Amino acid sequence: MIADPSLAFWLRYADGHGALSEPDGPATALVVLSDTLRHRHDLPEALLLTADPDVAREDGGVLIAPGHPLLDDAAEQVLTVGDIGVCCLPWPTKPAPSRDVIEVQARDWYSIDHGRIDLVDTPQPVYLPVLRAGALLTYEVSLDVRFQERGEVWLDATTALELTPDLSAQIDAQVDAGLAVDRRRERLPANMLRAIKGADRILRQRAGARLAELERSTASARDEEVARASAYYDATVTSIRRRQANATTDRADLLEAQARITAVERDRRVAEIHEKFRPRQTIRPYRLHLVLVPALRLPVQVRRGPRTYAWQVVRLLAPPSFTNVTCPTCHSVEPLVAGRDKLGCRACLA
Repeated sequence: MIADPSLAFWLRYADGHGALSEPDGPATALVVLSDTLRHRHDLPEALLLTADPDVAREDGGVLIAPGHPLLDDAAEQVLTVGDIGVCCLPWPTKPAPSRDVIEVQARDWYSIDHGRIDLVDTPQPVYLPVLRAGALLTYEVSLDVRFQERGEVWLDATTALELTPDLSAQIDAQVDAGLAVDRRRERLPANMLRAIKGADRILRQRAGARLAELERSTASARDEEVARASAYYDATVTSIRRRQANATTDRADLLEAQARITAVERDRRVAEIHEKFRPRQTIRPYRLHLVLVPALRLPVQVRRGPRTYAWQVVRLLAPPSFTNVTCPTCHSVEPLVAGRDKLGCRACLA
């Protein structure tokens, strides 16, 4: 398995364009290129690619590293065309826990004030749609400092709630083994518009927080440069005023105009410095995956004394975890409460 991220990325890109690759260790692969890639990059049919400088030097391989034209071109192609698709993760071969075990797990996972969860029917195997959205974030910290980062977010596409980093990482690790969509099993309905809007909001919030952090990091250098420029122009104006005090009328008028021009130039220069150190960002979406994750739909009821409220929750099978839920009444993410008349949250039952 290729461990180097740059080489692994290019091999996935080449595989998507009809190439065949055979890894030779964690950082080297022999690639048979398709006609499209050969003509596009003027390359031979077979190519040894490596991320190891010693292999490149001794075996005559092509050293793949950040900045290489093959990587840059592949990245631009992916960003331009986009990375969009649907896949489903393999169904676990290990049997699901018993009904009693799942009921106990659900009670431990979901805390409902004044209520208790009871499993009222057999868990139903389903696919939970999970949305994976990615964007390329470009930051310009100053006129001469520019860098890029990858932003990514995973959401439950039925509720538009973000998955935890640990759960996202476990699903991501299985995506490479993803299969074509299995239509034999039911898929929970996805609210794609709401999920995409949620992903966009989260990505923009993170990018905004990162931009604010960068702005704080440049504030000291900006203030120092503003102070130097202001001191220079203020000293110039002071010198002009001192000469103006002893000058003739005509000379004094000329010096007054010079002082005003210097003050305007000072303001222009200070504004230029602020603009120079004002961070900017560009968000370029490029990835939208719908990953169908094996899960169990659990028909439950929430009991408060003699009152019961029908509900359903979802438990993932691989990785084993329950999904977060929204209030069934107002769809907020407040803690749930089994009220006297309905199941809601602390906000809507206040």
